[in-house]
Amino acid sequence: MGDRRTSVIERILRRIEERVEEWRERDKALKTEADANRDVMWAEAAERERLLAEAMGEEEARRGSAAEIAKQERVVFVMHSEEATRALETFAGERDRLVRVVPGGGSHVAATGIRGTWLVFEASE
Repeated sequence: MGDRRTSVIERILRRIEERVEEWRERDKALKTEADANRDVMWAEAAERERLLAEAMGEEEARRGSAAEIAKQERVVFVMHSEEATRALETFAGERDRLVRVVPGGGSHVAATGIRGTWLVFEASE
């Protein structure tokens, strides 16, 4: 009875080992495929980035620089918070005058690449 029990346990262990080996082979194949796909995706992303930069450059050359357009149209697009929107609407409604533009700074500029600017208004009389 002892030998029979040992052989049953050995067969179970062999089957477990076979399944683990199958899993390892599948896992290795999936990782290889993922690496290959990642390389393709990075190459495609780099190509899209190149095409976008090229298109933007052509568009800007055709239309002029953002600074030139802003000066010509007397308009500047500024990204800001919702609270700043309400303040700007108040200033515009009261016909306050923009008197100074102060470039912002700080560690967030380097970390995010987004620049902020302080717009200083003077109350209308």
